[in-house]
Amino acid sequence: MLPPQVGQALQGSGAAAQGSTDQDRSTAEADMELIRTKRALTTLAAAAALGSGGGGTSGGKNKYRKRSRATPPGKCHSCNIRETPEWRRGPDGARTLCNACGLHYAKLVRKRDKALANGETPAMQRIDMEMLRASARAAEGEKLARA
Repeated sequence: MLPPQVGQALQGSGAAAQGSTDQDRSTAEADMELIRTKRALTTLAAAAALGSGGGGTSGGKNKYRKRSRATPPGKCHSCNIRETPEWRRGPDGARTLCNACGLHYAKLVRKRDKALANGETPAMQRIDMEMLRASARAAEGEKLARA
């Protein structure tokens, strides 16, 4: 057993320790609130600097900034389709072919490059739009003949 004076001293130091913990907690909470406020201000400043096209949502924080997309071309230069999941590079440049025509064009380019690498003379020296259209029609005809 402890003498009553020592017991009271220990209880007093426990209350002081409890008060110190509460004070530390409130200081930490105040620090976190300050950090949140600064973050919010810098996020708002960044959004204002980017203008309305920043791509962020107005309500909450957006972890990723949305890339700006170039406007899609009017139509595919090969098949004249207007909507596609992805626009691809063709003989006329970037974003001129729809997904299907772009994949077909890439396949023709790979075949041509492979033939050149093997020292063979490829059937097509240059792949232009007419050649691409003819090849696509032939591939479609073969697909229908198999079915």
